[in-house]
Amino acid sequence: MGILRDISVIVLAAGAFVFTLVPLALSGVLVYGVWRLLKHENLPTWLRRGREMLTAGLSTVELVMDRVTRPIFAVQTACATVEGWIRGVRRGGIDRWRRERGC
Repeated sequence: MGILRDISVIVLAAGAFVFTLVPLALSGVLVYGVWRLLKHENLPTWLRRGREMLTAGLSTVELVMDRVTRPIFAVQTACATVEGWIRGVRRGGIDRWRRERGC
C-alpha cells in the first residue's frame, strides 16, 4: 500500500507542476510579446490610435447627449419660469386680499 501512496503523491505533484507551468509559460509569452512590441515601437502607435478612436467616440457621445438633453432642459426651465410667475401672481393677490380684509 505504501508504494501506491507514493506513486499517487508523485502523480499529484506532477499535475500541480503542470498546472503551475502553463500559466507561468503564458505570462512569459505575454511579457516577451509586450517587450518585443515596445522594442519595435509598434505598441505606442497602437495605443495612440486607440486613444484617438476612444476620444472620437467620447466626443460623439457627448454631442449626442447634449442634443438629446437640450430640449428637456429647455422645457424644465420654461415650466419653472411659468411656475414662478404663477406663484408671484398668487402671492401678490393673496397679500392684496389680506391687506384689504385687515388680516
